[in-house]
Amino acid sequence: KTALMERSTIGGTCLNCGCIPTKTFIQSAKAYLQVKKSRVFGITIPADPEINFSEIQARKTKIIQQLKNGMESMLRGVDILHGEAVIAGPQEVDLYGEKIPTRSILIASGSIPSELNNLRFDGKKIISSNELLLLSNLPESLLIVGGGVIGCEFASLFAAMGVHVTVAECAPRILPGMDSDVSRKLENCFRKRGIQTITGADISTLDLDSFSYVAVCVGRKPYLEGLQLERNGVKTTASGSIVVDDFLRTSVPGIFAAGDCASKIMVAHFAW
Repeated sequence: KTALMERSTIGGTCLNCGCIPTKTFIQSAKAYLQVKKSRVFGITIPADPEINFSEIQARKTKIIQQLKNGMESMLRGVDILHGEAVIAGPQEVDLYGEKIPTRSILIASGSIPSELNNLRFDGKKIISSNELLLLSNLPESLLIVGGGVIGCEFASLFAAMGVHVTVAECAPRILPGMDSDVSRKLENCFRKRGIQTITGADISTLDLDSFSYVAVCVGRKPYLEGLQLERNGVKTTASGSIVVDDFLRTSVPGIFAAGDCASKIMVAHFAW
């Protein structure tokens, strides 16, 4: 018998604020670019195409909901309990004061966007990738802090839809974790598409007021707030992830952990 406790919505990062919404945006951007160069294929369109961003958002929401419905149907037979869970012991979970006994506990609390000490999220000007996917209108300009895979994906996406994009990366090149040839190729592609890249960037020297939004895309970190792991003896690493062995066992018998909160690499196909 299984119970699933969720504080927000079913589906986690990938479905709600990761792979799925970004890929729906990218598909719309690709369609827009294809229409713009339709004359190359012998198709004449009377007027310049326009982006209806509210429709793009509506399509994204519809796709997420469809997949969420399918996921929930696959969870039939599982007790879904909405709320913030607290681990009360190796065989007990507290949900808003109700003690729920259990034989085993699996922590799969996921991750949240990381922020910088000098660029704290305010949800208005300085935003995370989560808020970037919820914008009601396309911004005129966008500064993306972080030239990793997340930052570069958003840069390509929003530039394709006509936004003036600047990518600032503190490392000597964008995509610092990948092969240098890939970085150089992508920088050339960005240059041709009008995306400005600033490498070796010192954020304190940039004029943030000259951008509509500043999106901080410097990675993600495990979300363990409120679980009270330390009180229960569950060990974590210096980076904040839960320590597990090859069988997902934590330092406390009966408590396991999987996904972003315990994985070395925070991608769905790697998660253990």
